[in-house]
Amino acid sequence: MSGPSARLGRRAGAVAVAVVLAVGWGSVAPAEAHDRTITTDVTVTVRQDGQTRARSALRVAPTFAPQVSAVNRAHASARCDACRAVAVSFQVVLANRGPGDVAADNAAVATNEGCARCEAVAIAYQFVVVSPHRSHLTPAGHQRLARVRLELWRLSRSRAPAADVNAQAEALAAEVADVLTTELRTVPRIDREIRRDH
Repeated sequence: MSGPSARLGRRAGAVAVAVVLAVGWGSVAPAEAHDRTITTDVTVTVRQDGQTRARSALRVAPTFAPQVSAVNRAHASARCDACRAVAVSFQVVLANRGPGDVAADNAAVATNEGCARCEAVAIAYQFVVVSPHRSHLTPAGHQRLARVRLELWRLSRSRAPAADVNAQAEALAAEVADVLTTELRTVPRIDREIRRDH
């Protein structure tokens, strides 16, 4: 398995985390042109003094395309005084039926520009599951991910320090990984030839 790409940007007073997790069979390579592109983009920009803005997302995207490109982005930018920008993006891609090529591109970029007492936090986690069969989450798995989605929403809007936001996001990412380990089911695709004799 070739290495997926994970990029992050950081400036003084800004925190960025980018992690790619790949599970299963097949290749995962840096994103290029593919038959199906799955993009999750969470961008937060703050330009007003004293303002706080936050966005979060947890997207689950199944695909049966023969070639897949998965792109996940979290970008937080602050250019003000005493302000805060938080962007958190979780992406789960279920690449089914053995695609010939799967590309993963995950980036978290946090920037502070010309500001005082400001904070920008960007966190991106990407999970790519490649299976030769058809995979789906159990109802319990969907419920658990719904809870994670709610916790991400609460976390992004909390006033917790950046280090605590990172730690809690890591714990939620571990929960997503556990869901994919315990609540993901595969259905083999069986090609049959049925003959009837008289």
